[in-house]
Amino acid sequence: MSSSIIDNISTEVYYDVLSIPFNQDIDQPYQITHTVNFKSLKEDTQNVLLSLPIVQFTGDFKAGGLDKKQRLYLMSSMNDIFFIDTLKTNYAKCVTRLINVPDLSGKEVIERTDEHKSIKQIKKSESYSVTYNEIEYIIEITEENTGTFTSITYGDNFVMDHMLEKDILEYFYKNK
Repeated sequence: MSSSIIDNISTEVYYDVLSIPFNQDIDQPYQITHTVNFKSLKEDTQNVLLSLPIVQFTGDFKAGGLDKKQRLYLMSSMNDIFFIDTLKTNYAKCVTRLINVPDLSGKEVIERTDEHKSIKQIKKSESYSVTYNEIEYIIEITEENTGTFTSITYGDNFVMDHMLEKDILEYFYKNK
């Protein structure tokens, strides 16, 4: 929390805010298991939450770009409002979904730093060991936002023959 908010609330309200349940170290909204009904919170707690800065959800809670000095934020997406605690990091370390939040469309959304824009999320990376013609190969398949990349190695060497690579991949997909 910014020092101005801490200075203007009681210790009881401060602890009420921090006692809201969170999910820690998650990336995506589907991973959230804690949802809090905003209307069920004490009025003082509601007022503190409504006074927090709002940032836009960028598709990944760990994207970064948040001010480490500002501990608590509201984060908005198209259909959801999240209450987040950075724990003095630059990303949403702890997240809970808030429901029944009053309309926030009139509140200013603050900009993040550009730090999160240089981070590319790798969605999935898999490695397989395949024996083809009595030679053991490692196939690594990485799916990123920009597409899928496949590499094949044997020992410490990459397979550079595209026909051999094609044959190994055909064998792999037939026998997977």
